[in-house]
Amino acid sequence: MSVEIVYMRKDLIRPWRAAVEEVAAEKQYLGRVTLPPFDPEHALPNRMIAQDLPMYCALDAGRLVGWIDIIPVDIPECRHRGTLGMGIVASHRGAGLGGRLMTAALDHAPRSGITKVELIVFDSNQRAAALFRKFGFEAIGISRDYRRVEGVTYNGVLMERFLS
Repeated sequence: MSVEIVYMRKDLIRPWRAAVEEVAAEKQYLGRVTLPPFDPEHALPNRMIAQDLPMYCALDAGRLVGWIDIIPVDIPECRHRGTLGMGIVASHRGAGLGGRLMTAALDHAPRSGITKVELIVFDSNQRAAALFRKFGFEAIGISRDYRRVEGVTYNGVLMERFLS
């Protein structure tokens, strides 16, 4: 498998949305199970591209199979903080893409003024938690009963990493 990591581009917005929908449909990894209506002209990647914010995709033979983004907090006094989100489609998990995406986004973050990255990972997602720890993230708390989907309760582990 020869997968390339690329910065988000306008032509990747629809494939990105398809990948997000695929991962969300699994109901295990993303905070949202259902997504808002899709408007490609106002989708998140447009803002990320326009502001040169960290957002990368994994492409396998042109198919978007993973993504990562670090979105700065909208409050001006907190803009040094960014929230990390990522996903990899089931067929490509366990192949090292998470680490490659993480490297690209974390290397990019400081040039966007982001000096602290935060995230929430479900305590049931041990693979992702291990990846975050490998990249220097530390657990700072647990939000119990963070999310409920089809009768299943998920706790959210709050993690952070300071960039230097």
